[in-house]
Amino acid sequence: MLVSSLTIQDFRCLSLKTINLKTSITILTGNNNVGKTSILEAIYFCSNLRSFKTISNQNLIKNNSTFFKISLNYFYNQLKSNIFIEKTLKSSKCTLNNKKISKNNLNNKFPCYCLVFGFNNILLNDSSYRRDFLDSGMFHVEPGSQASTNNLNKIIKQRNYLLKNKNLKELSFWDNQLVEVTNIVHNYRYNYFQGLKSQLNQIIESLKVSDNEIYQEISTLDINYNKGWKTSNYTQELQDNLDKDIAIGYTSSGSHKCDFTILSNNRPVKESGSMSTLVLSCLVVYLAKINLFHVKHGYKPTLLIDDLFFGIDDKNLNTVIKLLVNSKGNIIITCPSIYEEMLCKVVKGNKEITVLNIGDG
Repeated sequence: MLVSSLTIQDFRCLSLKTINLKTSITILTGNNNVGKTSILEAIYFCSNLRSFKTISNQNLIKNNSTFFKISLNYFYNQLKSNIFIEKTLKSSKCTLNNKKISKNNLNNKFPCYCLVFGFNNILLNDSSYRRDFLDSGMFHVEPGSQASTNNLNKIIKQRNYLLKNKNLKELSFWDNQLVEVTNIVHNYRYNYFQGLKSQLNQIIESLKVSDNEIYQEISTLDINYNKGWKTSNYTQELQDNLDKDIAIGYTSSGSHKCDFTILSNNRPVKESGSMSTLVLSCLVVYLAKINLFHVKHGYKPTLLIDDLFFGIDDKNLNTVIKLLVNSKGNIIITCPSIYEEMLCKVVKGNKEITVLNIGDG
């Protein structure tokens, strides 16, 4: 899969912008506030019908306008497709090759993930971000998992309502429902995680072969899974935690609390890693995610990365480039213009990477 062009009108800060992408990896550079991140948001919108930021779709419309339009062209198996989206203050339109398409079908036809450093960093934020990371990838590998995770969320909401209001008469019914769906969701997530872990280990081993001077912090990267409860018998654990759950007013353990930890030298990266290690750790985990998608479908989703090179030193810059090239995926990255000259030197002669200055907006 390869994004070939994008045209945006009245989206975020952009009045009218067209970019053409000619290689599998594109690094977008430019001064602050020229719209680099907005371009990534527009591409992400073409897959998920929302921004990767916490902002309503209506607020994506440029100030003093009443609509935005996005037209994205991409190739899959050498066949060209077009996604067109128009959002007004009162209505929305979304088509794939001039035919209306639902959100789920769009996400399947044009899968797209986004890695953003800062506000939604999977390392530094709470466990809900990491569950979303797992579930979004799991949906593409095991589509049936979405119904189960949705059901889990509904049951947890109902059980928490009963606990908060100390209405215990119906609790046993919902406990039985919760145990059943928890086991189903756990199996989906754990199987997906095992595949993710395998792909991460393969990336690290491949990197060791191509770069025998990589830092130990990177060469020892690994991930551990926490299922969300402590014992092997979830039914018994629910009973053991009942008094506690009533006191706090919510369900304290279960698949809705699952998490994973990224480790370096057998320690959590977020506790001991440098900025470069943090950035590279996130990158490797996302590359493992698109590789696992490839195992299932035979092609890779588009990966968007905002400000990848922030905090990367010269030594790790070469490691980043090797990881990107070795991924053989369609990756679009933003980068401040101060890194442009350095990046052009590093990627010179590499036909898979283009450094593209998007101008002044």
